[in-house]
Amino acid sequence: MKKRTIYLVLILFSLFIAGCKYDFILPVPVVPVPAGVKFSTQVVPIFSAESCISCHKPGGSKPSPDFTAANAYASIVPSLVNTGSADQSKLLTVPGSSSHNWAKFTANESAIILKWVSEGAKNN
Repeated sequence: MKKRTIYLVLILFSLFIAGCKYDFILPVPVVPVPAGVKFSTQVVPIFSAESCISCHKPGGSKPSPDFTAANAYASIVPSLVNTGSADQSKLLTVPGSSSHNWAKFTANESAIILKWVSEGAKNN
């Protein structure tokens, strides 16, 4: 009887160990952003790709800032960017925070926006 109990415990322990599975989450590599980020062709499309303009538009649920292509720059600069400390810009820190209840930027989108802000947030 003792041997059966020992075998049963060993079998259950083996099943327990064999049943453990670890999923390793590999980081998504961030593509290096070359210098000269253009607001109109690289930054504005991020707002429409992330559906920011579904809320942040005239008549939307969050009309300020207005992320439509015609008004985005005037709504963002200077209130949401900090060219002195680009990584502390509200444009990067608010999406995905507890005060913003929708999406946040991907790592590549954040890198593009960060590069644009660190280059002076030009309207180009």
